[in-house]
Order: sequence, then structure tokens, then C-alpha cells
Amino acid sequence: MGHLFLHINVSLDGYIADTAGDIDWQFADDEFQGHIDELLESIDGMVFGRKAYEELAGYWPTAGDEVSATQRRRMRELPKYVLSRTLRATSWHNSHVFEDASALAGLEGDIALFAGGGAATSAVRLGLLDEVRLVVNPVFLGGGTRLFDGEYAKTALTLVDDRRFASGALLLTYAVGRE
Repeated sequence: MGHLFLHINVSLDGYIADTAGDIDWQFADDEFQGHIDELLESIDGMVFGRKAYEELAGYWPTAGDEVSATQRRRMRELPKYVLSRTLRATSWHNSHVFEDASALAGLEGDIALFAGGGAATSAVRLGLLDEVRLVVNPVFLGGGTRLFDGEYAKTALTLVDDRRFASGALLLTYAVGRE
């Protein structure tokens, strides 16, 4: 198995989307965009839940100058894996559907799980994550989509790195403990 890590924006009160399902509250300054460029250059594939995949598949193929050339290129060429029990076909270049999160165990290389609370919870439940990278945004949303929702085993995490962005957002990187 490769190295599977979660990299996701979260509000200070634990939400990944607001009550309307929007993520426009996330901080995305030039420094953070540079971080995303570096991250995309370092990975071998991406994982999304179905809802996130459908939104991103509608945006990225026609993304313009509002994102970097690196982001446009890597979002096209990298393999994209979508976790879905209902989606049967994809139209976004180099996309693949997995009906069950357990299929992620067979992936090789550095794989980033970028979006989807359900997908993140499934990966935690199955013990598939090697690392959790939370981009904590300095905002309270007061409701919305929780990052982790459901049951999973108690899992120890060890803080291995942190980075502060000028925006006030923090990137906290945790290694997932194995018992």
C-alpha cells in the first residue's frame, strides 16, 4: 500500500462546509496557493467523495487564470479516485470509481484524500490513513458538514509538523498511530 493522507480545510469548530454546503470561507491567499502547488507536484493521486468529485469535475476541466498553471496541469493529469456507491462512470480525465473505501489500500504512491467527510470517515474507520493534514481556518461556522461523522475506533495521532500561513490559517500534520 502507498501512503494515504487526508489534506482538508476545516473551520475552528470542525466543519468542512457551511450550512449551505459552501467552502467560500476557506482562506486561499498566494502563500497558501503556493503550498497547494507544491503539494500537487508531490503526490501520485487524489481521492474524493462523490459529492466533492462532482463539484470539482464541473470546475477543474475549464478552470482559468484564477488558479495556477501547476494546479490546472496537475488536476488534469493526476489519477482521481472517487468513492461512490451510486456513480458508475466519470467524465473527468483519468478518473476512477471505487465502490468501497477498502479499495484505497491497493493504491501505490503518495495519495491525498482531499474532500468529503464521508470519505474521510470511511478511511479512518478502515484504518487506511497514514497521516492527517488539517488546514485549520480561523473561523467559526456554527453548523454545516462535519469533518468526521459516524463511528470509528479511538486512534492516537502525533503532531509531526505545523505551519502558519499569513492569513492565520494553520496546517497541522499528524501521523496516525497504529496500536
